[in-house]
Amino acid sequence: MIIDAHTHIFSPAVIADRSRYTARDPFFDYLYSNPKARLVGAAELIAALDADGIDRAVIAGWAWQAQAMCVEQNTWLMQVARQYPTRVIALATVQPNAGDAAIRELRRCVEGGMIGLGEMNADGQGFDLTGENFMNLARAAVELRAPILLHTNEPVGHVYPGKGKLPLADIYALIKQLPALRLVLAHWGGGLPFYELMPEVRAAAQNVFYDTAASPLLYAPQIFRAVADLVGARKILFGTDFPLITYPKRQTEPGSALFLADVRAAGFTPAELAQILGANAQAVFHR
Repeated sequence: MIIDAHTHIFSPAVIADRSRYTARDPFFDYLYSNPKARLVGAAELIAALDADGIDRAVIAGWAWQAQAMCVEQNTWLMQVARQYPTRVIALATVQPNAGDAAIRELRRCVEGGMIGLGEMNADGQGFDLTGENFMNLARAAVELRAPILLHTNEPVGHVYPGKGKLPLADIYALIKQLPALRLVLAHWGGGLPFYELMPEVRAAAQNVFYDTAASPLLYAPQIFRAVADLVGARKILFGTDFPLITYPKRQTEPGSALFLADVRAAGFTPAELAQILGANAQAVFHR
């Protein structure tokens, strides 16, 4: 089974009236005010999965700043998950700064069939990863056996829209306090796999995993084999950041065929490839 562990879809309301939502959310406005920025719905995602031979996708919406907008989105995503029960695994989004309301919403979503939280974004949503609000939310996620997909990015290199400043030290502080939290760090964890060569970091990061979302825009293809050698193939989840165009010089429409070809050409054993392309996601995104 092949699972794309990092995709984004938007409700018909957001797609039909983008300007209404850009006016309500400054971070969404920053990345999506340009009408060329792609917004796709559930049907487009399923069509793309079929075209590329991908069995399932972990779906996230947007890291809205307002709790009410998160609730609106979560309700729609639950409907999508019921419509496509064998094709999608749905993640909820909450505003950690909403305190108890965010925890109540997480519980509602888990009871409604959603698997965890994501893609949470500390920079975009304005929360402190080591602050009381997020820590309480993370503790609730542990209690509910709900993994969290967290946006991270490399602290060096070229600048691009949405590149945040979440310190790796904050992530390390989180996992030291909550080692039982299943945490998926997007975009190769911003380089954290390298630090797993330190015994104390590796010990703290037993339940930390890394997805490959947007990798072709960030790293040379050698990143796949390099991270597997650092942390083991069991900790890597294939994810694309669909509908992001990850090969802008070679594709004009979103799709994962080129991405999959790069992963398959990275020198993995059949067992490693099976882990990265699906088995790891199955293990992480379950309760």
